[in-house]
Amino acid sequence: MRYLVLSLLPVVAFCEPASVAPSSKVNYPSNFQVESGCNLFVLGDGLYWTAQEAGLYYAQETGGGLKQLDPNYSGGLRVGIGLTFPKEGFDTLFSWVYFSSQAEKHSHGSLLPLWAEPDFSPLATASKASGKWDLDLNVADLEWGRSSWFGGHFSCRPFFSLRGAWIEQHFHAHYTYVTTPVTTGHLRANSSFQGGGLRAGADSRFALPYGFSVYGTASGSLLYGTIDGDASTLENSTVIAKTKDHFNTGISAVQLALGWGWDTHFAKERLHLELHMGWEANLWFSINQMNHFVNGLSQGLFFKEKGNLSTQGLTAGGRFSF
Repeated sequence: MRYLVLSLLPVVAFCEPASVAPSSKVNYPSNFQVESGCNLFVLGDGLYWTAQEAGLYYAQETGGGLKQLDPNYSGGLRVGIGLTFPKEGFDTLFSWVYFSSQAEKHSHGSLLPLWAEPDFSPLATASKASGKWDLDLNVADLEWGRSSWFGGHFSCRPFFSLRGAWIEQHFHAHYTYVTTPVTTGHLRANSSFQGGGLRAGADSRFALPYGFSVYGTASGSLLYGTIDGDASTLENSTVIAKTKDHFNTGISAVQLALGWGWDTHFAKERLHLELHMGWEANLWFSINQMNHFVNGLSQGLFFKEKGNLSTQGLTAGGRFSF
């Protein structure tokens, strides 16, 4: 999306025998290029995203209403450095994304403690309940792609990527049970994914007058790695249940982005600046692997949430080529 030149050079069509090598038939490169430069570029994005994850209900009202954690928008960043090969039209890019989010909520009334169900009925309701969730997301990509013009104004850059991801989650729930004397409950659950794999997709761009453009990105990832998780349930500071996980698994993710861009050359075509702003969404499937205890703790009854994680919001930044 950020790697395509603005100059609209015509592609000459002519007839050739079928035996001609494919390399002589490729579309004209459309990556951002500069005159007499080293063909390096750097990019940076500011992220203003929100995160949503299935399975973060921490309490339920006796009337049926569910209490869920709703994270606010928070900041993140994407930085990268790359190299363009002007004659061939290829480019390579290393990028890193960091995003962190928190959510916390408190409730009062007659509540059912969904994450810290006790073994016996006197502790089945709570007068107070709270939940807190922390997310740290780090994603690194090493891309290889080629930008080409199709029809004069439309440019497309298919790419392949090696991807690494580190996703840390921490969940806490506190309950004050309706008992005499007062009994408190506390649940802690953590989940950590570390892994790597492949990503593939395409950046597209439709050039408009005066340097403006519309861009879009779509990609998918297949990763394999390790899940580390643990959970514990406490009553009055005494641990009554505990579990710990360590296993290998595969996960998948998709990315979609759409927005506006503008770019220009200056310093006698030796430098190039591109700016963009748009909306981006990323969906990570079954990444919530936190354990959840239920009634019957003496039998070790628990299940995994296996909820999806989504991050989405405003992405704005630029790219400088020299």
